[in-house]
Amino acid sequence: MKTTTLFLGFVIFTVSLFGQGTSQKYPALVRIADSLYNAKDFKNSAFTYSNAFKVNGWKATLNERYNAACSWALANNPDSAFFNLNYIATLMNYTNLGHIKSDPDLISLYNDKRWRLLLEAVRANKNKAFPNLDLIPVNGFKVEVLTSGMQNNKANKPVVVFENGMASSFGSWDIVVEEISKTYAVLRYNRPRIGESENDSLPPTTEHIVNNLRKMLLQKGLKPPYLLVSHSFGGAYIRSFASMYPEEIAGLVFVDPIDFTKKKGDGDLPYLEIGLTQHQIDSIFGKPYDNFIEKLYEEMPGFYVEEVKISRSLYNSEFKECVRNQLPDVPVHFIQAGGYNSNSNEEPTIYDREKMWRIDNNLKMKRWLALINPLKYGKYFYSSQSGHFIQQDDPDLVISSIKLALQDYDKIKKEKETYR
Repeated sequence: MKTTTLFLGFVIFTVSLFGQGTSQKYPALVRIADSLYNAKDFKNSAFTYSNAFKVNGWKATLNERYNAACSWALANNPDSAFFNLNYIATLMNYTNLGHIKSDPDLISLYNDKRWRLLLEAVRANKNKAFPNLDLIPVNGFKVEVLTSGMQNNKANKPVVVFENGMASSFGSWDIVVEEISKTYAVLRYNRPRIGESENDSLPPTTEHIVNNLRKMLLQKGLKPPYLLVSHSFGGAYIRSFASMYPEEIAGLVFVDPIDFTKKKGDGDLPYLEIGLTQHQIDSIFGKPYDNFIEKLYEEMPGFYVEEVKISRSLYNSEFKECVRNQLPDVPVHFIQAGGYNSNSNEEPTIYDREKMWRIDNNLKMKRWLALINPLKYGKYFYSSQSGHFIQQDDPDLVISSIKLALQDYDKIKKEKETYR
C-alpha cells in the first residue's frame, strides 16, 4: 500500500459490504477499500477495489491498481495481485522499482516465478524513463542520483536541486523537471533507504542528509550556487542547508512544506480557535497518541519509520537544527496547498475537520509571511484547488515560482556587480 496512506490513515474504520453493490460511486468504493485495508480486512478490501474498478469501466489510477494488488497479496490471492501489478508495469509504465521491492505488503509474492519477471519489467520502465540515473557512492553506500540539463551546467549559473517529501522518491517532480532542465542543470535523488538508494544505517538527520547532498552535487560536477526546491518534509532539509551553507544558496522554494516555523504550543492554537478546551486537546495528543504512533512504527516500512522519527524529533526541538541561522537574503518562496482532502469514512469528531484544517493553514500562512516579509525577494503563492502534491496537481505554479526565483537571483547578482 502507498506509505502515505499508511502513515496518514490514523483513523481505523471498518465498513460492512452488505448492501453495497455496483450502485456505489467509484470514489466512495475506493475509500471503503482503503478503510478495509487499514482495518486489516484485506480480502474485502481487495474485492471492493475490484467492484470500484468495475463500476468505473475498469478504469483506475496507477496508485489504486497498486493498492489493490497489495490487498490481494495480503489476502493470499497471488493471481489477482500479479494481474494488477503486471497491468501497471506493462500498460501504465510503473517505474518505482525500489518501492515495489521493499513493500512488505508484497512479501508473499517473492517466491512466485512471476515476481522476477515483474521486477524486470519495472526495471526496464525505469531505465527507459530515467536514462541519466546513476548509483553513486556516498560514504561507502550507493545513492540514486538523477541529473538533467547538464549541458546548462556553467560556472556561477544556479543549479536547481530537488528534495523529496517524506519517504518519497524523485518521480513526483517529473513534469517540473522536464521544463526547468531546458535551461538549467537539475539534480534530484533519493535519500538513503528510499528507491534503490542503499541503507547507510544512519538516522536521516538534517545534518547527515545535507552533507550527503553536498557530496553528491560535487561528485556530479555541480558547484554552487544552488536553488533548492523541496516538497513537504524535504523543506526541513533545504532550510537546514541554507542555515549551514548560506553562501551556497541562490534561492529556496518550499512546496507545501513541513512547518519549521512552529514553536511549542503552536500546535494547540487551531484546536483552541475552533473551541476545544486544553483538557480536550491533551486527551487527543497525550499518551494514546504516542501509543498509536508506536504501533504505526511496527507496521510501517523501515525507510518511512526513520524519517517519521526525525520529523517528530524536529517538532520537539522547535526545529533548532533547521533554523540555527536566519534565512539568507535570496529569493525565498512558499507555495501552499488549499485543496482539502475530505474522507467521508473518517469517524466523527467533536470538531469540523475541514474547518480545523483551514484554521491551521491560515496560522501557517501568517508565520510564513512573517518569515519572508523582511526579505527583498520573498514571495508567497496559494493554490486553492491543489492537494498536498502541488508539483503534480499544479505543476505550472511550481515551474513559474522556480523561474521567478531564478530571475530574481539574477537581479541580485547584477546589483552586487553594480556596487563593486
